[in-house]
Amino acid sequence: MSHTTLIVLASFFAALTVATTASRFSFSPSAARSLADYLDTAAPDAVERMGASALAKLPGLAEWVSFDAQRRWLALDGVVPSPAQTVGLSLAFAGLGMVLAVVTGAPMAGLLGIVGAVVPFARLRSQANRVKRRVQRSLPELTALLAAEMAAGNPPDKALERAAEWGGPLAVLVRKVAEDARATGRPIFGRGSKDGALVRTVSAYELPALRAFAAQIDLAARKGAAGPELMEGLAKTLIIEFKDRALREAEALDSRLAVPSVLFFFLPFLFLMLVPLMWPVLQVL
Repeated sequence: MSHTTLIVLASFFAALTVATTASRFSFSPSAARSLADYLDTAAPDAVERMGASALAKLPGLAEWVSFDAQRRWLALDGVVPSPAQTVGLSLAFAGLGMVLAVVTGAPMAGLLGIVGAVVPFARLRSQANRVKRRVQRSLPELTALLAAEMAAGNPPDKALERAAEWGGPLAVLVRKVAEDARATGRPIFGRGSKDGALVRTVSAYELPALRAFAAQIDLAARKGAAGPELMEGLAKTLIIEFKDRALREAEALDSRLAVPSVLFFFLPFLFLMLVPLMWPVLQVL
């Protein structure tokens, strides 16, 4: 085993650790994010053209990585990267890995390119999941706010309008419901057998808790005078469910962290510690 190969292996484990951590958290700056930002600002047209060309040749790629679903969530929290931009960044990272493999003469350096190619997609999914969790955590608070507004005598549509003034991605979604209702002429809440703008807009988001939330609000709006009592009961139910889910997630946290800790922290650390000790033995062999 050559000295160059050992260096490449150590770099691979380090890059794998950084890439995995970056996919779960948002660090600034990080190596992958700094390079991605540089490519975005220095050559956005070239990166997007490269990604657009790949999407044109592989039309099923966008559906395979769920671009539409993830971008729909990201739109609730800020600027949304285009599919061409994400694919272009992935190809750029993969190309850099191939160049590194050629320059160093170590084929295993190409693994760095594979890891780098996954980073843009992992980052996109991680950001979308983060927004999804924020929306789910906000449901009990928004429901309590709607219940208070309706208990004060405000009609359901006015209560929803007041809730749209609340910050966060869920408030952005509520404003989107109002915009869709104005654009299509469809009422916010359903009438008879026809769904309203609230249920139709929320159904595009793959979150069962959010869909159930919209269905319950729509039902409360149809009940008229009994609506405030239904909203109050829904708010209490969501708060209890949120507490139970938080307790279950806290209990499962240790087991979920065990495998990533071993794979991405303990094993690379053990490798870096053993290489200096085993190097003289490998030279003798």
